[in-house]
Amino acid sequence: MKKDLYNDAQKALKAYDKMESYRIQEDILQRLVHDYPNHKNKAAVEVKVKLLNLLYSTYILATNRMTEHIFGIKNIDARLKKGENTLVKEIALLSIDGKSYDFYSFATKYCAYHNPTSFPIYDNIVANVLTKLFEDGNLSPYTYTTKKNVANGYSKALFQEKLRDYDFFLKVYDTFMKEYGLWGKLTYREVDAYLWGAYKIAGKDFEIEKIAPIDKRKIIEVEI
Repeated sequence: MKKDLYNDAQKALKAYDKMESYRIQEDILQRLVHDYPNHKNKAAVEVKVKLLNLLYSTYILATNRMTEHIFGIKNIDARLKKGENTLVKEIALLSIDGKSYDFYSFATKYCAYHNPTSFPIYDNIVANVLTKLFEDGNLSPYTYTTKKNVANGYSKALFQEKLRDYDFFLKVYDTFMKEYGLWGKLTYREVDAYLWGAYKIAGKDFEIEKIAPIDKRKIIEVEI
């Protein structure tokens, strides 16, 4: 039987709330999106892009190009409100000086701040946690295997690659929440804060770290 991580999450969230610098930057972004929720004003969109890029270090050097790109997406406000998954890929793929880039993590964060109930965030920590659970056989119905033609069977490399498909990532994320007692109790944003906090808070021991141990030395803030 899988562990119920709800109490573990509550402990981590309380500790996360005390991390003032991170809470301040999150509050700033939330307030900015609250004050400028739509995409009718290009200057407001640029501020959101630049601030998100700065605070989360998503390494978008040409933020003006990303602004133009997002500003030009048709029906973006309706699609954000609807929680349309395909919007993540549309935002993520950007051409700069003839070279194609995939700013996947940035795109999930941008969507999540505009509609946190529909878009969970992809980053280095959550990807590593989900992969570790999968690899250890603790994330059904996904099966770790090197064999072909196994239902829901993936190698580690293929599973990690598939997590960058947002539709697949969302299904895996929902599975994790349902199997570990978080579904219906925590929001996507709270689960993200739980995982991030549990692995970033020094000197703390959380249940999630026991069932999905990852090397904290290799944790980076974001993964584009």
